[in-house]
Amino acid sequence: MTLRTLNLEQIEELAHGESIPRFSGKIRKVWDQKTGYGEYGPWYIQNLVVALDGGEITVTWTGEDEFERSWIGKQVAFECGSNKEGKLVGIVRDIRTAKDGKVYKGIKMTAAGKVRLLAESGMLPDHESGTTAPQPAKAAPQRPPAASNDEKLEAYAKHSKRVFLLAWGEAEDALEWLLGKESRSKLSEAERLDLHLRIAQGFAIEMNKIIRKERF
Repeated sequence: MTLRTLNLEQIEELAHGESIPRFSGKIRKVWDQKTGYGEYGPWYIQNLVVALDGGEITVTWTGEDEFERSWIGKQVAFECGSNKEGKLVGIVRDIRTAKDGKVYKGIKMTAAGKVRLLAESGMLPDHESGTTAPQPAKAAPQRPPAASNDEKLEAYAKHSKRVFLLAWGEAEDALEWLLGKESRSKLSEAERLDLHLRIAQGFAIEMNKIIRKERF
């Protein structure tokens, strides 16, 4: 399917939440990725400044795979993916109002979208350079049969357990170092366990990021 490519002027005319099938430009700036652990699990957010004809725009990337600073200066195409119903997903216009009343206008991209590194000269969407794109650029795998899903889920669960147990042990040492025995003894059991869990969750997130980078 050929996706319509929007320019900056067309993107700025869109309302909040409207899909952007495709746009391309040069990455000018890459901010550090921020991560955390919320009610629904780990979250990731990273801002990029992308130059298009006529100006620049901020792209907020919420996927797990981090853009490294080596992406600065690269010509990139951002493309929507599609859901089961065939609707475009992954890239939308993002307009938000902060608590101080300031309005932020940009683009929001999730892991459902695709990132393609373009040739520096031809700007051809299918002509990619040798640099490895973040994981979302890869084609989605075919849905495996139910039995295969069960095996994968079991393997993922065992992997997650190993990572968390290692993180829990490291968090124990970190807790001792951060608080000291005297301060730690002043915490209630519930407070100590809550702090221990928060530290372990942070360690587990960072460990998984390192594992993914080494794997891909």
